[in-house]
Amino acid sequence: MYGEFLWQRRWLRRTTAFNNTLPWGDDPKELVKRDGTKYVFMHHIVGNTYPYAAKDWEDDIREIQSKGADAVALNIGSSEWQRERVAQAYAAAASLGTNFKLFYSFDFAEMSCNLDDIVARINLYANHPNQFKVNGKVFVSSYAGDCLGNDGWKSLKSRTNAYIMPFIWGLEGKFGSWDSLDSWYCWGCAYPQGNYDKTTGDDLYYMSQLGSKYATTISAWQFTHFPYKNWYLRGDNWLLNNRWEQLISMRNDLTFVELITWNDFGEGNYFGPTTRGAQPAGTYWADDFPHTAWYDMSAYYIQAFKTGSYPAIQSDIIYFWSKPHPAKAIASADSIGRTPIGGPGEFDWAEDYLWAVAFTTAAAQVTLKMGSSQQTFSVNAGVTKLKLPSAAGKITVQMTRSGQTLIDQTPAGFTYITNPVKYNLNAWVGSATATPGSSSSSTTTATTTSTTTSTSTSTATPTTTSVAGSTWTYEACYDDPTNNRVLQGLTISENTMTISRCLTLCSNEGFVLAGVEYGKECYCGQSLRTGSIVKATSECNMVCAGNANENCGAGNRIAVYSRPTPTTTATSTPTPTTTSISGTTWTYRGCYPDGADQRTLYDGGSTSGQSNTVSQCLASCASKGFALGGVEYGIECFCGSAIRSGVTAVYGSECSQPCAGNANEICGAGNRIGIYERSTSTTTTTPTTTTTTTAPTSTSTFAITGFTPRGCIAEGTSGTRRALTGVSYTRSDVTPQLCNSLCSSFQYSGVENGNECYCGNTLTNNGASGTVIAESNCATPCAGDSSQKCGGGWTVGTSQKTTVTFTALGCYVDGSDRMLRAYTTTLSSSMTTEKCLGICLERGYKLAATQDGRECYCDNQIYKTGSVGNSVSDSACSSKCSGNSAQTCGAGWRNQLYSRP
Repeated sequence: MYGEFLWQRRWLRRTTAFNNTLPWGDDPKELVKRDGTKYVFMHHIVGNTYPYAAKDWEDDIREIQSKGADAVALNIGSSEWQRERVAQAYAAAASLGTNFKLFYSFDFAEMSCNLDDIVARINLYANHPNQFKVNGKVFVSSYAGDCLGNDGWKSLKSRTNAYIMPFIWGLEGKFGSWDSLDSWYCWGCAYPQGNYDKTTGDDLYYMSQLGSKYATTISAWQFTHFPYKNWYLRGDNWLLNNRWEQLISMRNDLTFVELITWNDFGEGNYFGPTTRGAQPAGTYWADDFPHTAWYDMSAYYIQAFKTGSYPAIQSDIIYFWSKPHPAKAIASADSIGRTPIGGPGEFDWAEDYLWAVAFTTAAAQVTLKMGSSQQTFSVNAGVTKLKLPSAAGKITVQMTRSGQTLIDQTPAGFTYITNPVKYNLNAWVGSATATPGSSSSSTTTATTTSTTTSTSTSTATPTTTSVAGSTWTYEACYDDPTNNRVLQGLTISENTMTISRCLTLCSNEGFVLAGVEYGKECYCGQSLRTGSIVKATSECNMVCAGNANENCGAGNRIAVYSRPTPTTTATSTPTPTTTSISGTTWTYRGCYPDGADQRTLYDGGSTSGQSNTVSQCLASCASKGFALGGVEYGIECFCGSAIRSGVTAVYGSECSQPCAGNANEICGAGNRIGIYERSTSTTTTTPTTTTTTTAPTSTSTFAITGFTPRGCIAEGTSGTRRALTGVSYTRSDVTPQLCNSLCSSFQYSGVENGNECYCGNTLTNNGASGTVIAESNCATPCAGDSSQKCGGGWTVGTSQKTTVTFTALGCYVDGSDRMLRAYTTTLSSSMTTEKCLGICLERGYKLAATQDGRECYCDNQIYKTGSVGNSVSDSACSSKCSGNSAQTCGAGWRNQLYSRP
């Protein structure tokens, strides 16, 4: 499994069958203690402790316990000498005189499933004072274990009085037939399973089957480079911090969390020191690459997870890490190469940044330097995540406050290079703490993270708030799943968050929507995610971290505020909110990260030139028919039909490079793209105005190009069997709409097995006929939205790109019974006629209607009750569209109706 063993990478072999009735042998609530106690474990590989003596175990246990972990999971393999190391570990725990605990975690992927031997090992330490137990039962874990079968685990429990928490793959949809399990933990849920940030999608998937029996894992990084296993799994974008925050947000549903691992040097996945002589031969990527600062940083989150409250920050500290060379660098003398072996992790998934997290007791300035790359950030008290584009040279981290230097450190042991001899995508991790006496004597206020915070007073959610020169209006409380955010622009988390602070941050960055969540989080955006679900305002009941008299959302509940779209821009502002080019209005969406291997605007091509300006770029994109245009690095222009899924906006100040063709404009920066969205009509006819009017006019027909559902088809019978042979994706957020976006450069898209997306230009490959079959064959719920269907086992729910013409039918009365009932969505700041028509087209509906400036309704028939569904004068539909004031989008209880063949 580790070191020299080829780890069987079968983390998440998920099916889409759900099991709602679980015949557990024990009380299903046994795992949830009456006192709500939470436990944190550290996974420790005994197979990497051959040279250990008693003192090494004492040092490990002392260090692991010091940051708040409760027990060590002793991962044991087949070697006989490991029995002695386990005995040393228990003896060391006892000699320290603490209450720290240990338990077995059998590696059945590497050792024999000899039940008698396993039982004997467990019973040997069953009554040891340092044995971890649950409700008096000996706690036992494992990696794999299907070899024992359900009956074997039952026998083990009866012979040892054990409480078992194995990781066994392949049980998805079958947990109900494994009534031996007291708990089950997800090994692979510690990492993203592809080139995207980690979400809680996998956690929620397993919780839906296991309920409170579910346990999970957390890690920071993974890189391995052997001839038989060679891969990189994304630790980018502060995986460790974000994963802790996810687990803390779910703490009401979790009891056990396991850090993986203390000493897996072979896979670059370790929190412990590399200095105890136990590093396996050949693992040069871990030589002098410390990770202990990651565990130091975890102490803050461990306390928050266990107590439900973020602790006070007592010291000013900067944690930072980087890999030693660019992801796409070519090593000069590496025989293994870059191609993944034994796993899916591409080297190119890594991002070229210095990552940092500042823990500050008060507002300060933090400077990050790497070679020629440098940036200073103003941070508030709390925890702030920072990053800096990589450049060849040394790292320096600095912190100042009120003119006083608190931190100024340049580690001697690390240099970033661009021409490696051998590949190494492991992380070098360091920390710098303010020198004694230099930190402020005050500490930040501890912030509760419990989702059970009591409801504050009725005045905690203001209806209007004026900040930064704008009046913000409270919209609603929304359900906000972590894997599909309601607002997908900038994200900020601060331990001093207030409503006004969030609104100011979003206003300063040019966003028209802002939302507060979970007491300390702030989200910005230009529009609400399609399909966002409104909840009762009473569900947004968590007090703000920075003001206990206000409410700032709750766990997975975001309180959203809106402000009017700015209509004018000061001449000194180089990045306009809106710009008009040849009669077309473009709205600035924000500054986004961009990578050469994963373009944020990915399907519209690019140009580069010294004459580049914002207007030149947007005019070019408009001429090609694209709705999005982006400027980058001063000289580059990108076009596209959608922003790559998972990419979110960063601070607007990160787009700061003047345009090559106009120094008064801003054209992104290195790896930063300033994106604009075209919001004027692209209809087939142009309205002719014969009288002066303040109400916008609308055209009679609209040509819309997009995907429309085609039907369910069977995969082929030969070769790979795939009907669609272009690119493919496996993701935890798959929906037909996401798949359409991913396949935007192809003619067909297809969803399968709940979480798979396939693209292609023909449907008749590998023996597939492309013939539409009954929809009942494509009935698997989508991983990203269980209300939709995403194919089945070897059946594909397909969509086809097409251009259709919608015809305006006039203005109609609507009411609470709704004239169009099949689907609805609200876009508070970005609704246009084209958007609504495209939304309905993509879902297969032939009728579409806009209402009240921001609402969209779809269906295939009109429902008439009373006056609902009756035609009225076109002048009754006079509300301007929230995303294009040149268009009308119905009015209050008035539908502007369109139809297609």
